[in-house]
Amino acid sequence: MSPSPRPAESWVLHAVQPELRPVGVPLYPGCFQATDADRLRYTTLIRGRVDSLLRDEAYYAERRARNDSFLNAGEWKQVKKEKDLTFYRRLQRGRSLRELALEEDLPEIQRAVERGYTSMICDGFMKGTIEGMLYGMTASSQDDLMTGFSFKDPPKDCVWLGTVETSTREDPFRSADLIWALPKLPPMLDQVDVCYLKATGVEMDANGEKYGYMVLHGVHIAQCPPFAAHGISRAKMYFACLFREPRPGLLKVTVRGIFDLSKKVRMLKGLVSAATTSIMVGLFNGVGIGEAKKLTLLAKRNRSRLHDPVNTPKQSLCYMCCKRASFFGRANVFGTHLVTCYVCGGTVCSNCLLKRRVFLGANHPCSKVDCCPNCVRDAETTIHVRPAEPEFLVVAEFYLSQRSRMLPEIHAELLPRNDGMKTNSSAGVPTTSTTDESVGEYQLDFDDDSFSIALTLPELRRSSIEDVDNKEPDSSPEAEAGSFSSEIMVWGHRISVDDDDFIPSTAADRLYSAIQMEQRLLELNMQAEQIYAQTQETTMSLRGWQDRR
Repeated sequence: MSPSPRPAESWVLHAVQPELRPVGVPLYPGCFQATDADRLRYTTLIRGRVDSLLRDEAYYAERRARNDSFLNAGEWKQVKKEKDLTFYRRLQRGRSLRELALEEDLPEIQRAVERGYTSMICDGFMKGTIEGMLYGMTASSQDDLMTGFSFKDPPKDCVWLGTVETSTREDPFRSADLIWALPKLPPMLDQVDVCYLKATGVEMDANGEKYGYMVLHGVHIAQCPPFAAHGISRAKMYFACLFREPRPGLLKVTVRGIFDLSKKVRMLKGLVSAATTSIMVGLFNGVGIGEAKKLTLLAKRNRSRLHDPVNTPKQSLCYMCCKRASFFGRANVFGTHLVTCYVCGGTVCSNCLLKRRVFLGANHPCSKVDCCPNCVRDAETTIHVRPAEPEFLVVAEFYLSQRSRMLPEIHAELLPRNDGMKTNSSAGVPTTSTTDESVGEYQLDFDDDSFSIALTLPELRRSSIEDVDNKEPDSSPEAEAGSFSSEIMVWGHRISVDDDDFIPSTAADRLYSAIQMEQRLLELNMQAEQIYAQTQETTMSLRGWQDRR
């Protein structure tokens, strides 16, 4: 029997149940109720994916013990390196797609390989803990899901469909939930959505060593059928992740997965690899999400003690290093200046200051704030998470305030009549949709990709009226725990191109791609003419201004 929704999220179920998604998709939170057969099927699937990756991990360890590279260089190609993480794509190298498919464990992954999509592996190290990673990736309600997605690069829309397994006091990080998302992808990949199982947990291996796991696996359920009629094709992703802590604060990461667009279209595999890499990088943001949740909990506790830490008067020196503000720093021009820690209210100087994200603030679901090193350390060392307990459920303050504003309007609409079908946005139900302003932030991830630099993100939800603005107030670059840029770097040298770099296509796919390319070239030509005309007009204006001088 599925657990009943918590009181904190029941308003979403009642408000959204009679509505339609903004793209006309009839989905609402909690629409999936797992049966005993569902639980058995999904838990068996999760166990199989985890055991398979454990076997792969043992094989990689054996190769390293022999001083070999952990992957065969003739079968795997390095496609990206991000800090201490390296990404590899599988090569065909004369083998048939059927031969490659037979090396995969599950029929659905074999079908993806036979369509020409290739597996990818990520291996390396990153800062963080198993607890922080899994706490960040936990999503047991619609509010919880939207809060986590708001951390960075949120999808156009998402729905928490239901729970298969929930965490307990004895096993706090075990979870399995079904999620639907409409992600942002380069336009060359068309409009796609994903319906997948997300599972997490912590276990002991055969050697008695602790590891954490996360599984993302595309599924078919009656409550979330494909929405081809809405111009959205159903993509599938199959990822399995293992996390170990060789020492405190350091995570050893092993990820294997494949992103299946369910089409046979001849396109550069590098572009599909970029999308797959972006998904993997997004998973690693779980550490940053977990840290943001802990800092949010700590800030809320301090609020009850200090009433208003943000407006606490600043002291004359930094409580960390006892440094005073410089002459110019007092005016925030340059040099050392003093600020107030958003979490504890203490005064810290700009040299000790850290920028961290929290799920507080009425204007944005997730915001960067000034934070002192002590609060960051306390959040990691003093808060031991038990996700099953309500006190550790973190919902963005933005959504809580939006709920209080919208509830009277929703009740006013539902009480007089319930015969009209409206979108969630027009009904005031919060979603993770973004406005055009936040689209630019996402496109920066692909600015260095020579295959999509001239492309623009299509409007996936034209019926949306009151989209949530997820643009961050502070986007200054900095090194954050668990936060990775998914920027695609162009190789600085020429590379050879062969058939192994392309996904095979059919004649119909080639015709469709040719028509799309012709339309795109026409649009680019029109844009170029407009830019040229604007440039000429600007040049004439500048010349006239110079003549007048």
